[in-house]
Amino acid sequence: MGYTLTILGCGVMGQAILSAIYRAPKAADAATAALYPSHIIACNHDDASVQQVVDLVAGMGASPNGITVDVTHSHNGEAVSQAEVVLLATKPYLAEMVLGGVRKEIEGKLLMSIVAGWTIDQLQGYTKTVSRIMTNTPAKYGYGCAVVSHSAETAPAQRLLVKELIDQVGKCIELPERNMDAATSLVGSGPAFVLLMLESMAEAGIKMGIPFKESLECASKVMEGTVKMVELSGQHPTVLKHQVCTPGGTTIAGLCTMEDRGVKSGIIAGLQEAADVAAKLGQKK
Repeated sequence: MGYTLTILGCGVMGQAILSAIYRAPKAADAATAALYPSHIIACNHDDASVQQVVDLVAGMGASPNGITVDVTHSHNGEAVSQAEVVLLATKPYLAEMVLGGVRKEIEGKLLMSIVAGWTIDQLQGYTKTVSRIMTNTPAKYGYGCAVVSHSAETAPAQRLLVKELIDQVGKCIELPERNMDAATSLVGSGPAFVLLMLESMAEAGIKMGIPFKESLECASKVMEGTVKMVELSGQHPTVLKHQVCTPGGTTIAGLCTMEDRGVKSGIIAGLQEAADVAAKLGQKK
């Protein structure tokens, strides 16, 4: 039998990770299979949020790795006591209350936390083995990105388990914790910034006479194809950008206008602002 994973706070991001783990392809061997939970307990705060997770699991069908899921609320202590691994996925302002309520049960267990702003040092006030994770909403579809930092006490076998689980969101990258606030901005908030760009491109198409459906489809495929081009070519974005630019042509004209409007500097400033706010989220009032 495998282990039990308890998720404390199974909202948008908790559900995204649950979905990715639950729907992971069948493990190729016994060693890999052992890295997956046989059972997940999702803890939410009321009947309505419990029903959301119940409906989510029902809609996914059977798990390829045979994972079962129970959903509950108001029983955090009991759920954590049954688990070997705990995923903390609450809002930052709720983390202290939730962790305080399971202080006795969580001690000595592996704690994975996706709570923005909460440092490894803060989390180690409850258990010494901590993996701090920042991921994003595309994780729900297996196209996410996650940055992971571990406490020194987290054993190699535990790190391997975390990587296998979090790899299911799309891509897992390990970085020192000093980069985590930047990762909160770049990875966690990043989809919203990209969606703003996508929305702007689609609306530009509408302004120029392309119907909404077709404009959004074109803009989406341009973004998707460009990202794939960067990944597959291995070339710097600047190099690829200039390959599109013909002297005196349309592309360089558009780029110069965007530079005049501060598009690039605005994006950088927005990401920096998000990182600055992330650094404050875990600070106790």
